[in-house]
Amino acid sequence: MTNPSDPEHSEEERDKRKEESELREKLEDISYRLARIERVLARIEPEMGEFKQSTRVIREGMDFYGSLFEMMGRFTGRQRLQRRFPEIGKDEISRLIVEALEAGNPLNISQLTVAVRRHRGTASRRIIRERIQRLIEIGVIQESHKDKKATYYKIADDLL
Repeated sequence: MTNPSDPEHSEEERDKRKEESELREKLEDISYRLARIERVLARIEPEMGEFKQSTRVIREGMDFYGSLFEMMGRFTGRQRLQRRFPEIGKDEISRLIVEALEAGNPLNISQLTVAVRRHRGTASRRIIRERIQRLIEIGVIQESHKDKKATYYKIADDLL
């Protein structure tokens, strides 16, 4: 057993108390810093909600104006096509084929037939094929690519 009056024992106790004191100070400092962070977050949180709402409104506005510009581009492109190729405006099926292809994705005859039927009610694959051939001949559309089952068409590159 150690004697409390022993100098070694009292030095060990002092070192232990000193370490405990330093640890207590560090814990108090961490606690103080954590409380400061919580106060700052409590002040910022309502403003972050407003910020998120503002960015959402801005994003929606940008999407809206982007879709308007896209629609205007399609409209002016369609007007240019109809001025350059007046026969497109006179033939409803050709006009609907061009409108379907203006969306940007190459389509095959089956897909174009479905698109024309959606607007017109009726359309045969044979008639669609004939109109596509005529539109290719006058330079409005061109083949995009072929796969194993179908040929895909798009607006002619020089018209875009």
